[in-house]
Amino acid sequence: MKIPHDLYERVFDLATKLTDARETGDAKEFWERYNELRKFCEAQEAAGATHPFLWETLADYTDDDSAAIALYSKALKAAQNASAAEYLGSIQFALAERHKAMGNGDIAYRYALAANETAKHIDDLELRRTISEFLLNEAKGNE
Repeated sequence: MKIPHDLYERVFDLATKLTDARETGDAKEFWERYNELRKFCEAQEAAGATHPFLWETLADYTDDDSAAIALYSKALKAAQNASAAEYLGSIQFALAERHKAMGNGDIAYRYALAANETAKHIDDLELRRTISEFLLNEAKGNE
């Protein structure tokens, strides 16, 4: 699923600013850019131009796991509706990580398994390795 160039550029710019603000500890700048990204995502959705990249990026910068899960779920739905496998795996894995952080091990494992299946059909070897490590660690933790 191709990302429109203008959408990609806007989100990439905001993500860069969010990363810079986080690294420098500038909370005010971080929240200003975060809210700008959130409003941009909402405006795109209202215009009927929703894309999984929007919601996945916003979720990536969301510190609250519950709020991030809601955003990743929105990204997952958009990716499923568009049959965008290149987004499904990373979103499913992000959901696995956030659920694990919240203590929802069974749900995390199910999302990781789904991410693993999805990743088998894409060319992202780094994602596949990361998912495999997660699954191995989870399996060891359940022994």
